[in-house]
Amino acid sequence: MPYTKGLIGTYRRLYEDPPDESHDGGQFWFHRTQNMIAVYMAGMPGAKFRRQENPDEYFVWPLFHRARVTAGDASVDVPAGSIVIVPPGDSSIELLEEGHVWLGFTSLSSDLIDRCPNKSEYDTPLAHVTPVVTWPEPVGGYRIRVYNLFDLPAGKPQCYVHRTAMTNFGYGFPAFSHAKPDTDLSPHFHDDFEQISLVHSGTHVYHMRRPWGRDGTKWMPDEHVVISTPGIAVAKPPDIHTIQVVSNGTPGGVLDFFSPVRWDYSTRKGMVTNSADYPVPSEPPTASRP
Repeated sequence: MPYTKGLIGTYRRLYEDPPDESHDGGQFWFHRTQNMIAVYMAGMPGAKFRRQENPDEYFVWPLFHRARVTAGDASVDVPAGSIVIVPPGDSSIELLEEGHVWLGFTSLSSDLIDRCPNKSEYDTPLAHVTPVVTWPEPVGGYRIRVYNLFDLPAGKPQCYVHRTAMTNFGYGFPAFSHAKPDTDLSPHFHDDFEQISLVHSGTHVYHMRRPWGRDGTKWMPDEHVVISTPGIAVAKPPDIHTIQVVSNGTPGGVLDFFSPVRWDYSTRKGMVTNSADYPVPSEPPTASRP
C-alpha cells in the first residue's frame, strides 16, 4: 500500500510494498513525517544500514532479532527486546540473524528525507508543528546506550528519550495477546506535534477524526483503517486519534515515535524510563517555527 495522501491520517502497509531500497544484504523501507523518518530494515545475517556524520542521536528498535550497533570505535551486540540510542557521527546497524529492526531518525538527517517515497508530502510544512529542538546533552556524554525492555515489570511505562526525540510503547512490551474492546479506547489529540506509530506485532484499527470547523464543505468522514505488521500510521495535530488492537490470541503491539521531545511526558514523574541519562530543561525549550 503506497502511502496515502489526502486522507486524515497517513498510512502505509509495508507488507504490501516492495522495498524502497535493497543493498548491503538488506531491504529497506522509508517513511517521513515533518520531523521524523522511520526506517524498516529486513534481511539475512550481515545486512547493514550505514550512517555517515549523522547530526544527532537516533533510535534503533531490535525488538525480535539481535543486532550489532557500531558507532565510531565502539561496537555492541544487542539482544532482542531492546531499545538503542546511537550517538551522532558515523555508525552502522548490522543484523546478527535473519530478521528485522526499526530505526527512527529526526528530520535533522535531511539526506534521509530524499529516500522516502512520501518526501514531497511536507513540501508545504504544517505551520502548527513545533520544529525539532535539541535538549541538554546526556549525562556522561554521547555513547551507545542499550535499554532492555524486559527489565521493567509488564505494563509499566516504557518511554525513552534522547536529545531530539522520544519513543513510547503504548501497550507495553511484550505486546498484547488479546483484542482491545470497543468499550476501552482512548481517543486524544496533540496540539503541536505529530505521532508516528510503528506496527511491530499483530493487526490494528487506526481510528482518526478531523475536528469540524465553520466551513462545512471541508468536513471529512471519520477513518477506520486496518493495518497489520509491519505498518505505519501517522496522526497530525489537531486530529483526534486512537489505536485499537484487534488481534486475538496473537501478540498485537505498536511503538510511538515523537520529535521534538514531549514536555508533558518528560515532566510526569516515573514516565520516562531513562530520565537519569537525559536531563530535563528547567523550562520548555522553544524554537523558531518554519
